[in-house]
Amino acid sequence: MKRQLQRFAAFSLLSLLAACSGVNQAGPSAQVNRPTSLNAQQTRNQVDRFLCVVEPGEQGSTVKVMNLANRQIRAVYLPGFVQSMDADRERNKLYLSVRSAGPRFDLYELDVNTLTLNRPASFSQAGLNPVDFKVRDQQIFVAGRRDNRGMMLSYNLQQGGWTNLAFDFLPGRLEWSQQANLIQSVYFDEDNLIRSTIDVAAKRVLKTQTFPHDVPFGNNIGLAAPDGEFFYALHQLQGQVEIYAFDINKQQMTKDVNAEKAVGILFQSSISKDGRFLYATIDNRLERYELQGTTLRRLPPITLNAKEARYLTLSNDQRTIYVTHDGKASISRIRLAADNVNYAVDEVAFPGQNTEITVF
Repeated sequence: MKRQLQRFAAFSLLSLLAACSGVNQAGPSAQVNRPTSLNAQQTRNQVDRFLCVVEPGEQGSTVKVMNLANRQIRAVYLPGFVQSMDADRERNKLYLSVRSAGPRFDLYELDVNTLTLNRPASFSQAGLNPVDFKVRDQQIFVAGRRDNRGMMLSYNLQQGGWTNLAFDFLPGRLEWSQQANLIQSVYFDEDNLIRSTIDVAAKRVLKTQTFPHDVPFGNNIGLAAPDGEFFYALHQLQGQVEIYAFDINKQQMTKDVNAEKAVGILFQSSISKDGRFLYATIDNRLERYELQGTTLRRLPPITLNAKEARYLTLSNDQRTIYVTHDGKASISRIRLAADNVNYAVDEVAFPGQNTEITVF
């Protein structure tokens, strides 16, 4: 049995949500968990406007977009299954890597304000099997494989056209470096952690670092810090979750960085864009850790009102977290206080089977 080391969306066969378009939903449920009373100043964050959720169907996927001001849900159909997504929040654009029969891989662009769907580019026409992509300055940067050869390409969303940027590296999770024009591809397999640093301006791989990680067999999720300098592996076996932290530059690993292990079934994890906090959905809880390089401090877990927490996303200011649930027609919303310890929880009614999620 091979180890599962990086999780992408797994979609079940469900009926399409054709009826959700244009339906007005009720506001958040009245059941609120407030371990500490939060005033308006403590919970203040920038206004989240649109909540976007993927619902899988038999032949494709539906992207559902809720206007959080009036709870209206609109929907658009995608002829395939969502592999990954990224957002240009300044322009209200959601970008999706979609796999359809063949297999064929395409890039879709959704304007979440007007619900206009376009297909600006095809990864398959460029001969690429995509692994991960990022959007920056109206360009798509994608790492993948062409004829089993790792490579990175860029696509200009304004002018069109593909540009070859780098070759002969192992494509993995992409994170922008703190240095200009540098992007990190972090690949995590059964034995090794491999980071390739790519200069997109010079169009070449600057360096590749490889070292064994020694993470045991189990349900494992690997994710990089936003600048790619640190890497974290969440390991779950027999109902216990451990975290391994890696300093990639020093090629050092810290095992069992958290003495108090979380208990339950691990599903997904995410790191805040400032690299300070790690969140993970485990059973009906949101586990959270404060990060300082390879040092982690476990914060009190947040118990959600619904069972089987699944996908999660953070608002642009990182102060609100949205969590989907398996078989639950609502989404948990966690609003963090200024101290990032206290919080309030409520639910937003959202019909259908909800999987991957992001917010504008």
